[in-house]
Amino acid sequence: MITLQHSINLLLTEAEIKLVMQKALAQFDIAKRDNLRHRHINIQYDCILRGYIGEYAFTKWLAAHHITCSAHNLINDGDNMDIDFYYKNKNIELKTSLVPDADGTLAATIANRDIKIIQRDNDITKLKGDVHVQILYDQRRKLKDEYLQKMNIDFNSVSLDELYNTLLAKAYKNTCYIVGWIDKQSLTKHVESLPLASRSWSFVNSKRLFYTCKISQSNMPSALIEYLHNL
Repeated sequence: MITLQHSINLLLTEAEIKLVMQKALAQFDIAKRDNLRHRHINIQYDCILRGYIGEYAFTKWLAAHHITCSAHNLINDGDNMDIDFYYKNKNIELKTSLVPDADGTLAATIANRDIKIIQRDNDITKLKGDVHVQILYDQRRKLKDEYLQKMNIDFNSVSLDELYNTLLAKAYKNTCYIVGWIDKQSLTKHVESLPLASRSWSFVNSKRLFYTCKISQSNMPSALIEYLHNL
């Protein structure tokens, strides 16, 4: 059973966060056009930033364990960004999410929630991605969205330092956690063992279905390093 104590805190510096913020700003116009839901522009940017932060932090963590992946694609997909990496012909998909306010704590989210694996086809064997990794930010989603909507930001003229301070981006220094992962073979076996009605889930106002894959029943983050080294 995976719990908070198994998670890995991916620490970043202010300089690293600002570097990622620049990348997110450069891609912001493109990502906005692909956004699935109408959301406040500040929330859109923060969502895009979370995806890039996750990508950067994950890459840094793998590099510390002598694993180098090639980044392939970024898909703006609702509340989570699907970041594709390739390593030894395996496609690794990264899911990033905030803590639902109903959970209140990171530990509760790990205990209650699923790895957010989008069901794009009724046939799970057609699922994109060989490995699915869940990153959680220890930040409350609704509380953060309410704050972001109150901020007046001109993305065409704002300085990087001002944006960093306004978004309270310093929170990304120590709130990024890898909490679990699962490979496609294990996921397929798990989902196919469930009754049809229990194989997927969704949430209010979502246009997506997600495969049932509890974080608490997935693999320990530390085991991902051994898995990749043994490929």
